[in-house]
Amino acid sequence: MPIVTERLINRPVWFDLSTSDFAAAKALYAELFGWTFGDSPAELGFYTMAFANGIPAAAVAPKMPGQEAASATWTVYFGVTDADATLARITAHGGTVMVPPMAIPPDLGRMAVAIDPGGAVFGLWEHGSFHGAGIEGEHGAMCWTEVACRNAAANAEFYAAVFGLRAERLPTAAVEYYMLHDGEPAVAGVMQMDAAWEGIPPHWMPYFAVDSLGAANATLTKHGGKILNGPIPSPYGKIMVVQDPQGAVFSYMSGND
Repeated sequence: MPIVTERLINRPVWFDLSTSDFAAAKALYAELFGWTFGDSPAELGFYTMAFANGIPAAAVAPKMPGQEAASATWTVYFGVTDADATLARITAHGGTVMVPPMAIPPDLGRMAVAIDPGGAVFGLWEHGSFHGAGIEGEHGAMCWTEVACRNAAANAEFYAAVFGLRAERLPTAAVEYYMLHDGEPAVAGVMQMDAAWEGIPPHWMPYFAVDSLGAANATLTKHGGKILNGPIPSPYGKIMVVQDPQGAVFSYMSGND
């Protein structure tokens, strides 16, 4: 089991879901990923930790007051040592600040939200006592993430500059695709959106590992979710792009049908 005990920097470290039906979302993801859930205190907006095998894997929360009309969505967070300094680099390279840094009590850390030059939203997590996901690559845990955008080359340069990463184009990919590296393996991807993506806004896509695509697909559809694309073959397993009943889009992948 890939357990994460260190504070990872300049790479994705956390996923969270903002949803319009908190109870229904918890029911789906509990069965889909085997998650259990922690407490959801009102003073933290009922933000609720999800655990895979008892280890923090992601979070689920109802939409914040005033955001009821917004789409349900998953957000990807990069670990940083200084959210203010990172936001300064983001704006210097053409991004914008959506939510300035805010402290998460009691001393968990600080979070912020930004928008890249192509329009995709992503988060920052400045580590305090909480470092992010404690498990990766296992059933119900994060295993990959990528940003889909309309100028992959420019966006790859943006993320490389902001987070001190190295962007490398995959020469054999069917679409223009860049891997963002901080050593090996790569920490995230940048995908070019072509004509087939018409009407879909740029976005970050979280990926979760599952033991079985068939079982995951059956659970998703039983709860009213939709399969949008897949199975898509990859060197690391087959990928499904799906949408939960509240509209949040995410992916899961497995080496098993």
